[in-house]
Amino acid sequence: MTSITLQNFIATHLPSPKNTRASAETIASYKGFLPSSLLELWQTTGFGFYGDGLIQLINPDDYKEILWAWLLRDEDMTRLPIALSAFGDIFYYRNLNDEDSEDDDETHEDVSFLDPHIPESGCTVWSLNDFFNEWLCDSEVIENFLNRDMLNAATEKHGELEENQIFTFVPALKLGGRRSAEYTDRCDAECQLNFLLQLAQDA
Repeated sequence: MTSITLQNFIATHLPSPKNTRASAETIASYKGFLPSSLLELWQTTGFGFYGDGLIQLINPDDYKEILWAWLLRDEDMTRLPIALSAFGDIFYYRNLNDEDSEDDDETHEDVSFLDPHIPESGCTVWSLNDFFNEWLCDSEVIENFLNRDMLNAATEKHGELEENQIFTFVPALKLGGRRSAEYTDRCDAECQLNFLLQLAQDA
């Protein structure tokens, strides 16, 4: 099998056999907006779960409106959601190039995250390739940020996540819940992210 740019990611986090490869139309619609290495990953191992549910690659079509609402932006193709953690953290690509910049050969980018439960946001690393091949493969990130142990406990309690599902906390953290597998439930990702957005806006 030929190696791809994000080979270390798929070697560390094996893709689910249920994953769906992106259509040619989807690839074409994001060419120029997302790095070629991510489009290659979509074509090779597809949308869906990696690492036994630790991370879910998503079609931006399904989540970009939700992300833009969280970021208080109108349509903005420089901010595109690319993945979800098992507990609903949204990872999104940011193209930071200045449209007026004369340096068109260098790409300025990062992958940021949004934790919808608190809410809180921040930057992971300044490169999409490093995000997949290094950051997501780091043992401390896997244990402490992606919460591998809590995922295992939640999966044992509720069963494996299905496509476009996440684990959430019940009640929500802003309503007195606790960040513990004991207080989790399995739910539709889009519905829950919209619900948590309403909680954040009402605060």
